[in-house]
Amino acid sequence: MKKSFITGLVILLPVVLTCIVAVFLFHLFTKPFVPIVEAILHRFASSFSHETTLLLSRAIAFVFLFLFILLLGLVAQLFFFKTLATAANYILFRIPVVNTIYKTSREILSALFATDGKQGFKEAVSIPFPAPPHFCVGLSSGEAIAECEEKIGEPLVAVFAPTAPHPISGFLFLVPKKDVQSLDMTKEDAIKFLLSCGVIYPKFGKEGDHAP
Repeated sequence: MKKSFITGLVILLPVVLTCIVAVFLFHLFTKPFVPIVEAILHRFASSFSHETTLLLSRAIAFVFLFLFILLLGLVAQLFFFKTLATAANYILFRIPVVNTIYKTSREILSALFATDGKQGFKEAVSIPFPAPPHFCVGLSSGEAIAECEEKIGEPLVAVFAPTAPHPISGFLFLVPKKDVQSLDMTKEDAIKFLLSCGVIYPKFGKEGDHAP
């Protein structure tokens, strides 16, 4: 009984919360425009009841607001986005301390989520940390620099292990290649696993097969 109740609650709560947020945002964004649309409807369709007029006013206001936001986004992308981004980068790059954090965060996120095939990280891996038999999940960025390999005397792999629950900070390990275990999970699944502090389990296999 308890297990069934919890399962039902887990299924129902996200739906209820989504509906609450959606209704709140709908009222928030349409409320300023309702009087204008309502006045127009009264002029051309005075036979509608107050409830019908109010509902139609909100629906029409929502449609026009959606189209306006879409148009605004298109215009911004075409004319203003690059200028604003350049200006923001110019300002942030010149603020002490902030520039280091901003540059590092942007480079890490670009490497994690780049969609142009130029991701800095190759695959999800598992490495011993802090020491066997304990392990952590990380992202391999390929072979380590030659100088480190020469000093250590064996092939090394550079592995970035993000900290949970945010992937911006983490540890960079130079791990002996023999201790690096490739994982079947995708890089995106590895990030989800870390962000959720181990609550969201990755799919089994790169093709999306679930573990039995």
